[in-house]
Amino acid sequence: MDMKLAFDLASSNRTILGVDSINTLGSVVKAKGYGKVVVLMDSGIEKSGIGERLLTILKESDIEAHSISDLPREPGVPDVDRVMEQVKRFSPDCVIAVGGGSVLDIGKLCAVLASSELTVLDLLDGVAVPPHATFTILVPTTAGTGSEATKNAIIAIPSRKTKGAVVHELLLPNLVILDPVLTVSMPPAITATTGMDALCHAMECYLSQKANVLSDLLAVEAIRLIAGAIRKAYEDGTDMTARSEMLLASYYAGMCITLSGTNAVHAMSYPLGTTFHIPHGQSNAMLLPLVMKQNLTAIPEKTRILAECFGYRSVDGTVGPAAYMDNELNSLLTDLEITRSLGQFGVKLDDLDALVGSAYGNRRLMDNNPMEWTEGQIEAIYRELLEEM
Repeated sequence: MDMKLAFDLASSNRTILGVDSINTLGSVVKAKGYGKVVVLMDSGIEKSGIGERLLTILKESDIEAHSISDLPREPGVPDVDRVMEQVKRFSPDCVIAVGGGSVLDIGKLCAVLASSELTVLDLLDGVAVPPHATFTILVPTTAGTGSEATKNAIIAIPSRKTKGAVVHELLLPNLVILDPVLTVSMPPAITATTGMDALCHAMECYLSQKANVLSDLLAVEAIRLIAGAIRKAYEDGTDMTARSEMLLASYYAGMCITLSGTNAVHAMSYPLGTTFHIPHGQSNAMLLPLVMKQNLTAIPEKTRILAECFGYRSVDGTVGPAAYMDNELNSLLTDLEITRSLGQFGVKLDDLDALVGSAYGNRRLMDNNPMEWTEGQIEAIYRELLEEM
């Protein structure tokens, strides 16, 4: 049997997409019989008013809610431990996480650890995930990470200068609410980098060694949506159609991660985030054109389909799909005003050996790449980004 015609999809129990769909939150929680919830968010969500809106919706349904609003944007193991202590003291029967991917990942971990004595480091080191999880609701406010659709939680391990992943079906949420209105407050720069993160997910999964018929279907649709909507969302944050399409594309790309997984871009991105605290979407965006310039040579039949998602309709054949894609990805970074310089984040030539070693050593991701890479190829990409001004 052709393995491309086989897949194993684990997804959330329920997903609601639509303008003002967040207004269903109170009635859904009430219908489940839950009266005590914890709401996780970061300070940006609190200041934007989104957190207060959620708490009001819950209060109107007579639901007791305790909010934790100091979650970091790039959380590490100590951050999760601290949040877990607060969650356990409140002892909720439902965990709601609202925000970007980092907040959603912490929410998923809290759900599986809330009634356990295990720590997140235990799970990162391979201890089995506890068999029961607290009811979880994820509400993304960015269109990029796709965390709401995955069974993964990515957490920095500062003591090891790397990031680790907990992967288990119990990390999947029970409910996802995709409300484009909640993404309107994203500034253009965050809209750009989180959108590029979603594009990375879709493109990497499409070229993955584990790609299959369903991941390909979802990836191509996600790429098509992003190609048509990301500039519009960046230029006009109130464009609700563009915001909706980006949110849906991010969700599709997240499903792709569960189905087939990412590879070289993410392997090279992780040490940049852990060591230099470069935002994940930013590092992915910088790496994407350079990585794809090599990876697309491995699967020419898929390269044409990718190019067509971006409008490729060559008649005379003077511009091939690979060259077209290279131009499109670089044009995206220019139009979205995304810097390509690692030097701006404090990376130096002396850091190359450690970066290359970490990226190349991430075999979970590099072995899923469509082609074998050498340490020299990885170093060349880092070096090129260091030379950018």
